[in-house]
Amino acid sequence: MGRITILAFYDRISIFHTFKPFLFSRHRPLFDFSRSVDYCLKKDKNRVLILERFFLKPDRVDEQLLKKLRDKYETILFFNGNAGGGIPRLEVLPFVDFFFNKALFKDKSLYGRRLYGGELYSDYYHRKYGVDDPDHRDRAVAGDSDQLDKLRLSWNIGIGDYPRGKLRQRAGVLAARLLGPSWARPFFASGGVLKSPPANLGLFPVQARIDLTSKPSIAWQRKMILEKIEGRAGFLTGGVAQGRFNREIRNAKITLSPFGWGEVCLRDFEAVLCGSLLLKPDMSHLETWPDVFVPFETYVPFSWDAEDLLDKTEYYLAHEQERRRIAANAYDSYRQQTASMEQRLESVLNLAGL
Repeated sequence: MGRITILAFYDRISIFHTFKPFLFSRHRPLFDFSRSVDYCLKKDKNRVLILERFFLKPDRVDEQLLKKLRDKYETILFFNGNAGGGIPRLEVLPFVDFFFNKALFKDKSLYGRRLYGGELYSDYYHRKYGVDDPDHRDRAVAGDSDQLDKLRLSWNIGIGDYPRGKLRQRAGVLAARLLGPSWARPFFASGGVLKSPPANLGLFPVQARIDLTSKPSIAWQRKMILEKIEGRAGFLTGGVAQGRFNREIRNAKITLSPFGWGEVCLRDFEAVLCGSLLLKPDMSHLETWPDVFVPFETYVPFSWDAEDLLDKTEYYLAHEQERRRIAANAYDSYRQQTASMEQRLESVLNLAGL
């Protein structure tokens, strides 16, 4: 069996989420990691390349580099870095064999539309509320069905290291950058998913530690939510240190998790792993994996305008048994899905011809 080179952008999402299956799989000896384009172009002897979170910083696709890599490698798989269904780097498609995203629109025709802000929800707030971004630019669209056929669903940030520990994870990233990603393994906190979540004492009604993003069309949903809950008892708001944030979710009856730079957020899985009911804007437009977004079975959706947010919050705070049922379902679903991570990675290797 041949080997695979992974040319990647090393940050916390890469090391502690996207890379986790590569680092802990029984297939780990197959992977050679690099941050060097020159190494790949001049020295690498492998015939299969995985590009991971490339063209993210700076946010420009280098088509000349892609042409050189395409000429060298027999097979190229691209793992995009976005947590949302939107794909801001569709220019990559002609140069790769398969393009993996952490979430995909169920309606693939959306990839042929110019979505304002790059996401379906940012486009929604722009069109309905007139929200504009000062740095807006149009993104490439995919009009060729043959290119769209290259899209594949990878794993999302639910696969990763929980609970978050910023200093520990930063140290792991530094170790990866200096010595290679395998040296980050000791910095992972989680030792596997338990059969049941830790005891959630329900000390806090709703954990809603939400901040705004720098992009207005992305931040608008959060702004509306904060306006809805402002001054209301039971909602924990404002910024806190990571340790306190983690402790609150471990003992929150409900975790409010709006969209961020993508629909899928770290706190979605933090809530699920802590037995806290996940309350989130409607996710029915997306497919993603692990999927803990089955309405009223593994999470509770509310409208993108947050019109029903307070009603649903009050309902599930008043109906303890139903809240616990959904939270338990979410945990069980997550545990069952993540147990098949090895098979999911093997499906990627099969696409690579290995």
